[in-house]
Amino acid sequence: MFERDVTTPPEKLIQDGKPRFGTFREPPRFFDIQDVRFPFSSLPLPVFLSNLRIRGNLSFCFSTPTHIGRIDLLDVKFFCFSELVLWDKATGKRTAYRNVFGGRRLLPKNTRKAVCATYSKKRYYRIGWNYDANRISVHFAMKGDKLRPDVTGTFLMNTLPEDAPQKPQMFSLSPFPTQRRCSAAYVCGAPMTGNLRNPDLPDENIFEHKGLGILTMRRAYYNLRSNALFMTGIDTIDGRNIMFHLAQTDSDAVDANTYNENVLFADNKVTPLPSVTVTRPYGISGRWNIQDTENMVDLFFTPESDNHRTDSIFILSTDYHTMYGTFEGDLKTADGEILHLKSFAGIVQKQYLRM
Repeated sequence: MFERDVTTPPEKLIQDGKPRFGTFREPPRFFDIQDVRFPFSSLPLPVFLSNLRIRGNLSFCFSTPTHIGRIDLLDVKFFCFSELVLWDKATGKRTAYRNVFGGRRLLPKNTRKAVCATYSKKRYYRIGWNYDANRISVHFAMKGDKLRPDVTGTFLMNTLPEDAPQKPQMFSLSPFPTQRRCSAAYVCGAPMTGNLRNPDLPDENIFEHKGLGILTMRRAYYNLRSNALFMTGIDTIDGRNIMFHLAQTDSDAVDANTYNENVLFADNKVTPLPSVTVTRPYGISGRWNIQDTENMVDLFFTPESDNHRTDSIFILSTDYHTMYGTFEGDLKTADGEILHLKSFAGIVQKQYLRM
């Protein structure tokens, strides 16, 4: 059966100009991958120029009894992008709010206690974490228009419930195929409480609920052109909280089973997963096949709603599909238990980034 070593993180991810690759049970104190020596081997740039090629993004997927949504915050140094996509589970109605703003430091490096916040007259996000207090908080406020309502949301995740043996989290530092560049990812999924509110509706339509949330933070030395798929499942099976995060990118390691960010959280138990291969024989809007070579992941994803966006700013171009749909198939835990997924809610994002 597939196994991956999960160890204690090093004090620094980059030591003497070299990344300390591995999978870790918790994040290091500082989420920093700067100062890799000659990460672009064909072009030996000074370190301060190489550091400019690091891109960061934060995503938060959440599921309530009535809604499912995803927040994305993208930081590419000279400009930043934010987006909230929200779906009504009963009707499938999609609402999206986005914003592009000037470059500044958006994603904090401190993993113990920090806040990631951005705001404008119409868009406000605040995502904070206190590692020692086992808390992740999320707040957003979107101002609507003729087509979209105002909406606010406040969620609080407890990352270490009383009955949990460990925090449902994983940190990975993976090499690019060149073995010089690296990508780092932190994934944490846990139950949450909170509310969604539309101020234009009567009070009886304001609901408080329990739900699930999964936070993902990534930093990487990106290629000039990059393609990536990120797949998040977030639902319950017979009252059990099940969440998973899968990724397939054009910069995956040669030994992708050893170095990747794929993980399954089943009732707070953590299972690192092998690399996956995604095929779309019926096109992007048809059924997707998601499989591995270790008999731990055998899934189909059926899109129900696609939020497609493209942006072009100077030499930078992005093309994103954020898709809500359902997963079917099987996942295997580290204990050998097989989870059978049927009409399992999730969000998939297909990214293309040129810079």
